[in-house]
Amino acid sequence: MKVVITRPAEKGKDFSNLLEKNGFETVILPTLELVFKKAQINLENYSWIVFTSPRGVEGFFRNLKLEDAKKVLTKKIGAIGTETAKEFERTFGKAVDVIPKQYTAENLLEAIQKQVKNGEKVLVPTTPSTRDVLKEGLNADLVFVYSSEEPTDIPEKLKELEKQVISENSQDKKLILTFTSGLTAKNFFKHCSPEFLEILKKQYIVSIGPITKKNVDSFGFDSLMPEKNYTVEAMVPVIKALNIWFSIL
Repeated sequence: MKVVITRPAEKGKDFSNLLEKNGFETVILPTLELVFKKAQINLENYSWIVFTSPRGVEGFFRNLKLEDAKKVLTKKIGAIGTETAKEFERTFGKAVDVIPKQYTAENLLEAIQKQVKNGEKVLVPTTPSTRDVLKEGLNADLVFVYSSEEPTDIPEKLKELEKQVISENSQDKKLILTFTSGLTAKNFFKHCSPEFLEILKKQYIVSIGPITKKNVDSFGFDSLMPEKNYTVEAMVPVIKALNIWFSIL
């Protein structure tokens, strides 16, 4: 069974390798391109630095001088989930202080609010397309260290994908589409023709978590998602279960 990956190319390849190890054939169709940005970062005023994605960690680090990187080690760190926490630990050699039990901005906000003291300021290295949950809930300052750009070749690649889907369906096979953010879904579906959308409703769709699922399902789907730990690793058992279920039909 083929799995369509809509993550940015570099991270899409990592996901593809993970799925191929589990016996799946993959189609990488990036609907986002990550562009790292230069930013002025003054750490002096902040007690907390909170990350909502691994790319936020990478973009943040790219903007730091050596002496600033050392200052990070004196700050309290929040991360939205295990992937982001691992990226921070790999980059800075320090464990994060807070990870919510469920990997959403709302749960991260709740976890951070319990620990932030009066007068402590919070910095969130992120992207301009970020949701305002942490900014509003923590009165946090945002610094844009990367952006998510839309590739220009999505319509062309969707035409190729439509041919593959029709070919697979003619052989009584289905595809599994995967989405790891709301923006990957929006950029994908807005370029689909009404006819292709109807074809896609007969395939399987897996979202990484509840926020992404909400965006995917707004286009008329009812996507599946992991029960907890909203990571690409947690998506793999969902995808494997679909494959097993389809094989016994």
